[in-house]
Amino acid sequence: MLKIISLLIILGIIVLGCSKEETTESITGAYEINELEVIEDAEEEEEKIITVRLCHDTDNGIVRWVNGTVFGFYNNATRFEFNDYCQNFNYLWEFYCENETPMQRIFLCTNGCEDNHCL
Repeated sequence: MLKIISLLIILGIIVLGCSKEETTESITGAYEINELEVIEDAEEEEEKIITVRLCHDTDNGIVRWVNGTVFGFYNNATRFEFNDYCQNFNYLWEFYCENETPMQRIFLCTNGCEDNHCL
């Protein structure tokens, strides 16, 4: 008899516990989203890419007696490199920078041209 009463009490607890109507309003109310908030003032910033023109001369300008190299980047970010050089043992092609742009001049070397500079 004691077993039957214990079984009835356990069964009563299970039935009452499961049939009890639970309110989850406070839990779901905290996470409930009624409307999606759209912020119209926020505009996407366009990424502006600016390429910088750069020119560097290792012999610091028009210096016929020093072998030099001009290197850098054009406006479209294309890399360049030009080396001073001798042509026909008498002429020097001298590269230099002017307003961040590579330039060249041809010089007649009166004493000859060797190792990419005038003697």
